[in-house]
Amino acid sequence: MIIFDSGYSDNYDGPGTRLIFYLKGCNFRCDWCGAPESISPQPEILRYPERTITVGHEITVGEIVRKARKARSFINGVTFGGGEPTLQIAELLEALRLLREAKIHTAMESNASTPGFRDAAMMVDFLYADLKTLELERFRQRVSPNVALLELCKDNLRFAAQHQPSFTVRIPVVSGLNDDLPAQQKLHEFLLELLSLRPQEELHVELLRQHHLAEPKYMALGRESACRDVQPPPRENLEQFVVRLRKDHINAVCFG
Repeated sequence: MIIFDSGYSDNYDGPGTRLIFYLKGCNFRCDWCGAPESISPQPEILRYPERTITVGHEITVGEIVRKARKARSFINGVTFGGGEPTLQIAELLEALRLLREAKIHTAMESNASTPGFRDAAMMVDFLYADLKTLELERFRQRVSPNVALLELCKDNLRFAAQHQPSFTVRIPVVSGLNDDLPAQQKLHEFLLELLSLRPQEELHVELLRQHHLAEPKYMALGRESACRDVQPPPRENLEQFVVRLRKDHINAVCFG
């Protein structure tokens, strides 16, 4: 596996304290991306004024399992994020299988845009999947020129809603992408469809407010952030969206 970082987090990347591995490489090009160093599958150098950092190194599945076993006394499980972890599907599935055999809880954060997503979604104990926009032209301009991926994302989310009991949809709320009422209404309708596929389970949704925390990373990579001068949506926008979703029995919260 190629990762760009690893570490620990509490209650954000899955239940409890997590050992998280961030896999390098993403098939999306979201212009608001908060981890630009995750996009390329190749090693990269971040040049800050005070230091230089190389990101991107290989770690074996065996090393991941050993680290998880060593930390199991103080973690609640292992999470795989990215980048897009399902781009490294063979290694990911092997890691998930071995962690399951070791009785270590697993979680994944995915953009739900690959054929391998479904296999991984059925292997993990907890799943986060992104829903960015349902507007075809906005998807093409701001997420990926391959608009066929939008339908694959929707189909994969439907699959996850039906087959994964521990499932949370994450929606980044981004200015000009999905902060207007018509765009949010389309998202709302699709979320209701997902809810209808879960007659025995709740549908959990997290709205994540756009931020500029990654600006130093863009500069360190020698890139310009497309959203550098774009103000995030006001928090009230997310709060009002949460209210509308909750009225329809969607378990929604917002962050940021």
